[in-house]
Amino acid sequence: MRRRAIPPRPWLRRAAPLVLPLVLMLAAWLWPGLARAAGAPAGPIVRVDVGARQPVLVGQQVGIDITILAPNYFLSAPEFPPLAVPGAVVTLPDARAVNSTETIDGVAYAGIRKTYAFTAEQEGEFRLPAATLRVTYAGDDGAPREGSVTLPVTTIRAGTGGTSAAAAGAASGRRLLPVARLSVTQTLDHEPDRGVVRLHAGDALVRTVTTFAPQTQAMMIVPPHAGSPRGVRMFRADARLSDRARDQPQDQAQETPGPGGTRVDTLTYVFERPGTYTLPAVTVDWVDPATGRPASSEAPAVKVEVAAARAAGALAPGGPSAGALPGERGLPWRALLWGAGALLVAAMLALLWRRLRPRLARLRQRRAERRRARAESADARLAATLRACRAGDAAAASQALGAWTRVAHATTPAAWAEAAGDAALADAVTGLQRHLYGAAPVPSAWDGNPLAQALGRHARPAPRRPRQAAPALPPLNP
Repeated sequence: MRRRAIPPRPWLRRAAPLVLPLVLMLAAWLWPGLARAAGAPAGPIVRVDVGARQPVLVGQQVGIDITILAPNYFLSAPEFPPLAVPGAVVTLPDARAVNSTETIDGVAYAGIRKTYAFTAEQEGEFRLPAATLRVTYAGDDGAPREGSVTLPVTTIRAGTGGTSAAAAGAASGRRLLPVARLSVTQTLDHEPDRGVVRLHAGDALVRTVTTFAPQTQAMMIVPPHAGSPRGVRMFRADARLSDRARDQPQDQAQETPGPGGTRVDTLTYVFERPGTYTLPAVTVDWVDPATGRPASSEAPAVKVEVAAARAAGALAPGGPSAGALPGERGLPWRALLWGAGALLVAAMLALLWRRLRPRLARLRQRRAERRRARAESADARLAATLRACRAGDAAAASQALGAWTRVAHATTPAAWAEAAGDAALADAVTGLQRHLYGAAPVPSAWDGNPLAQALGRHARPAPRRPRQAAPALPPLNP
């Protein structure tokens, strides 16, 4: 019997273009799990997160979190490279890395995160460079494995938030204003009496102005505006800058509201004549992060009353002091002689300093180079590793051990321990890395004595070379 062909149904022809993309998407979603189930080894992963809504404001500091994930645990901390972006300032604050653990498709990963500080100096789009980071981690069998990750394409858009204040300041050549609400405080080295500082002619008043910028590095704070009234000389010392990291101690966290930068300016006022003076308020400019408009903070003005100079000694009634030169209120000749001698001594010291300064600079440079060479030598790094092991500081021991193996053996701690052929040494190095970067962190304290003993068996300081005696001079008339 002949079978009749069944014609295709119309609804199948219409549904085929819709079902095929869904099948492809499902296969792409399931492919990593299927490949890992088939035995494909897991590798390191990198993530980049921008901690602000875009577009960001010009001059606003934004945190860029870069997280590196590796299977099992890290055998050495990865080195995060500097990022150069034209038209922006990108720095890596000196803060501790944040460790984490997570499970992806049934595989336990250890993570290390560092935060870069990004500040746009102009409007436009900025793209982070595709930097490559090397990673050393433990495989499924515990053996060290080398891998690398490349930063994905990350674009950051920057604007002025509806106002041209920040862009106009940058275009005019002035320093870029920080986009943060600054706070300014001041202290005086003389306590005010009922709101007035009382001094004598010739005295000096030191005014310390402290500016704090939350979530902003100290180098982005512009110098404050400070002036002095007529008859008062003002001297400004070099500013002191400091940045507070996220992992700052608890007592310091109570002094300032969270992480940020601090700029300390020291102003010294010298009052030459008696009178009443008002030191102007000290102002610092910034941009409001909520509105994008320029604003300023200030330390209040200071009122000073200056009395006559203190008497140096008793004067003879009705005439000049003893030893004075002829003329009304003449200066004593002894004072003139002392002044001339002081000028002569100062001139001789200045000439001597001009001759000795290049030699002293070369001497300091050579001493600094020798000190730096000793600090970066293999013996110094080995000693630092042993001190950290005896103190039970796992993080410091891992960093010092990695630096020592790079300098002394040009390899990683895990590879050096494996090449040494000492099971106790390999177990101690692996235990240190598991304590720091393991998937399940150990809450107990780390005992570094086994690692110190193993290092004592295989690591020896370089022997010091004896100084060779200078050869004797040959006879003058052989």
